Amino acid sequence: MTKLTTRLLALTLLLTVTLTHAAGEAMFERKLASAQAGDAEAQYDVGYRYEKGRGVDEDEDLALEWYNRSAEQGIAKAQYKIGTFYMKGIAVDKDLEQAKIWLQKSADLGYAPAQYQLGKLYTMAGAGRDYRMALTWLQKAQDNGYEPATRELNKVKRKLD
Repeated sequence: MTKLTTRLLALTLLLTVTLTHAAGEAMFERKLASAQAGDAEAQYDVGYRYEKGRGVDEDEDLALEWYNRSAEQGIAKAQYKIGTFYMKGIAVDKDLEQAKIWLQKSADLGYAPAQYQLGKLYTMAGAGRDYRMALTWLQKAQDNGYEPATRELNKVKRKLD
């Protein structure tokens, strides 16, 4: 490869990265405007973008704030995210009772990942272990097509046998 070819490839890569970053920022700005106007799905998207650093600097506190706005409007995946933040101690102190409350809200709306996490939470000693409740929620997650629930469901069934 010649020096010219190498430089052209490097320039092309730099330009691609710059354009991709600019597109991500523009998408974030559009989502943010919708979120500020009260669009619950956009609020979730803004929270996700802050959580993952997509088109904006990563900021877990702002992610949680936007997830809360979305969750208050009944968006199950936002309620799930808040539950996982409490489970892991992200942007809040770890609090398994709060995690259970938020996961329950989401699971009641039929969100399979929340049903799965709630089931797993019921297998933990610090969260008021209840294998029957774990079985119930893991079964719901599996019935909703959430593949990771199958292995956990089998573990809980073995505990109950």
